[in-house]
Amino acid sequence: IKVHTSDTQQPISELTVTGDVKKFAEIDPPRVLLNGEVNQPLKVTVKISPASKGLFKITGAKADEGKDIRVTLADGTDAERDAYSLVVENQRETVGRYQDTIRITTTSQMPNEIIIPVWGNITPPQIVTIQPRYVALNGPAGTPIKETVRIVPRNNYAFSITDAKAQSGTYIQWDLKEIEESGQKVYTLTVENLKKDKGRYYDNIILKTDSKDLPEIRVSVSGLITE
Repeated sequence: IKVHTSDTQQPISELTVTGDVKKFAEIDPPRVLLNGEVNQPLKVTVKISPASKGLFKITGAKADEGKDIRVTLADGTDAERDAYSLVVENQRETVGRYQDTIRITTTSQMPNEIIIPVWGNITPPQIVTIQPRYVALNGPAGTPIKETVRIVPRNNYAFSITDAKAQSGTYIQWDLKEIEESGQKVYTLTVENLKKDKGRYYDNIILKTDSKDLPEIRVSVSGLITE
């Protein structure tokens, strides 16, 4: 702190202020992350305990927006201190991100509010496993270069691939097969290089499906042919 005075010998004095700030509460976790797929149950329980027994009581909890989350507060007393459980549940039913803030009021005068930030990220349902997701056809010219991609529909999301085509198809050929493994439908997509001279290329294989949730699957292809 700079103090200005009328003293001509020392017109400005500097003061240093120090303090010992004690922890007000234990909050675990200090922020809420609700990340998952559409229609997947998502909730986080936050435990809030005063730093010492009797320091404060929680009188309420409310979200600033509240349209994408539901907040439930429960209290209980353990052997050492009052403990509260704050359950935060996702209510969003569409794909997207959101942010909110939960304000917890307490009987303490300073501070009388605990703030917990909330972030949500709701993604489309993952109805298929693709391995690998990208095809890299790298190698010397004149040698066979190919890679096979496995496409496996996840449980409860059965679908069929109805068509396969390349965006360009100049330097690649492909073969799509449907097989059965342990009673489950599996697709194998074998992609082979056709480029006979040195150079790079990029392409996409587009797979059409009969699923309304995933009408199209794209598999990226890159080629690096060396001498």
